[in-house]
Amino acid sequence: MNLKEIVKESYSNAEVARKLGYSQNRINGQITNKVKKLITEAYLDNSHFTKNGSSGSKYKKAIKICPVCKNEFSTLKDSKDEKYTCSYGCSNTYFRSGPKNGNWKEEAYRTTCFHYHKKECVICKEKNIVEAHHLDEDSKNHSPENLIPLCPTHHQYWHSRFKSLVENKVLEYIKMWTEDSQLSQELGVASSSLARVRWGL
Repeated sequence: MNLKEIVKESYSNAEVARKLGYSQNRINGQITNKVKKLITEAYLDNSHFTKNGSSGSKYKKAIKICPVCKNEFSTLKDSKDEKYTCSYGCSNTYFRSGPKNGNWKEEAYRTTCFHYHKKECVICKEKNIVEAHHLDEDSKNHSPENLIPLCPTHHQYWHSRFKSLVENKVLEYIKMWTEDSQLSQELGVASSSLARVRWGL
């Protein structure tokens, strides 16, 4: 059996050394480094070698797409170390914000509103003091399409005889937001990105 066949059928440098005739008790770092050098000089593929030298894991390697940045990454499917995102940064974004967070409360309507909408008034772009308005006036309906970010002044306009001054802009905003969120689901893009492009935010 030649070196190429031995490397192809082995899963570690130590296993190659054993098949080349080194006894088990003589295989050490020096011997495995010699084998590694032999493999490198012969330009042989050893990408299938595993850390522990076993013939493979009981877990299959899977290619996934990161839900945050949309990059491809590999992980071991169904293992305790299976990854759901490509990096720690994406993991923080995915699990520490929004509904995936264990502390997420749907009943905290302000949290829901500002997770799905930019924290600024849709009328005047006020960013310092922003309230969440329930479009259908039902204070128990905390769905994102029912929550509109408004500054206190324009929120009062809505609940007064001056409602007509802000109503069209609010309804136009929520119509565009709903279209953007549907489009973003189809494209797999964050709806906030589309809203910022469309609204110049």
